[in-house]
Amino acid sequence: MKIKTLVILGLLQITVLVGAQEVERPEIKPVRYYFGVQPGLMPVLFESYDGASKYAWDINLVPLTMEYAVNRNWAIRVHTICDLEVRPDNFPAVMSAWGIEISAPYYLSLKNSEEGHRGFHIGPVLTPGYNLLNKYNSLKLGGMAGFSLLFGNRWSFGIGVQAGYELQKYPNNRFTRYVFYNVPALALGIWL
Repeated sequence: MKIKTLVILGLLQITVLVGAQEVERPEIKPVRYYFGVQPGLMPVLFESYDGASKYAWDINLVPLTMEYAVNRNWAIRVHTICDLEVRPDNFPAVMSAWGIEISAPYYLSLKNSEEGHRGFHIGPVLTPGYNLLNKYNSLKLGGMAGFSLLFGNRWSFGIGVQAGYELQKYPNNRFTRYVFYNVPALALGIWL
């Protein structure tokens, strides 16, 4: 009798264990796109010109940023540049430069599938552009490093720095000028 009872209880236990399954969770669509603004260090960047002790303020009028999350670590980021230069001397503010910044940040911390990228990131930066005031083509080759905070799994605030060399090529000069640059950057946006 005891053996029959044990066998029946064992079979019932196996049946319950095999029949029990975890409830399926609804599929969460991973966020892939980031839209935001990246005005730079406050929206104004100071730079000297003509070797004088005067300063000019370059304000990016269209600081839009779009990022596509390729996978858990890599992304492709595009940032528009349309600078208005304000000089304290003779003439009023004028459009000074335009271009596009393309970067490939690598995020060192893993993200969940329903969250945007967060944590430390590093990566290369390529920025082709044109300087309207001095009439030369430019190409910035550099690297970036920064940190992104994530709020509520969607909102992102980032701080970082870029450094590298800018190649300046005037159309009627066969020589290329190389200038070192470093730029701080702030960004605010949302992952969709």
